This record gives sequence, C-alpha cells and structure tokens, in this order.
Amino acid sequence: MGQSMVAIVQDDCTGCDLCIYHCPFEALLPLVENPPGRKHAKRPVVVEENRCVGCLSCIGSCPTDALHEVAVPPLALDSPLLQANEPQTTVPVLRWKKRPTRWA
Repeated sequence: MGQSMVAIVQDDCTGCDLCIYHCPFEALLPLVENPPGRKHAKRPVVVEENRCVGCLSCIGSCPTDALHEVAVPPLALDSPLLQANEPQTTVPVLRWKKRPTRWA
C-alpha cells in the first residue's frame, strides 16, 4: 500500500465547503475570490499540498465527487510535492472556535 494525496477537479467543485471541515490537517481551504470564467457562483476549494497527509477523510464528504485520490510514487523524486505550483491566495477558516461550525 502506497502513500496518497487528495486532488480537486476545480470544474466539479461547487464551493460548498463541506470537505473543509472533514480535513483534520486543514489542507483544504477556499480561494479568496472566484476565478474569472468559472461556471459556479461560489469560489472553489484548493488543496494545500504541503499540509495533505493522504488520510482521505475528506473524499466522502464531496457531493459532486470533485475530490479524488492521487497516488504518490514510491520514489521521492517523482512526488507531486516537488512540482513547483504557484501558491494561491486562500481564506483561513475558523474551525475550532465556538459557533463557526457548531462543533466546539
């Protein structure tokens, strides 16, 4: 069994934010604004690859199946984490205070 990560199909993401609250490592965050030309009214969620540990607890929360597993190759030189992705501006989500998610 190999290591895995989560990836998001941006066109399928409706911005419902359900996956954000299922990620114990805060690796899923919404973008600050909706990219131009996007068909959905809400801004999408992106994966912060350096925080994703591959637990896959978020995948079942997506109603549109926008989240999927990406296998990380055994050779570290081929890892998706080594690909230079341009950092995206995201919004912090208050998860552990009283009332934002009604969990605390």
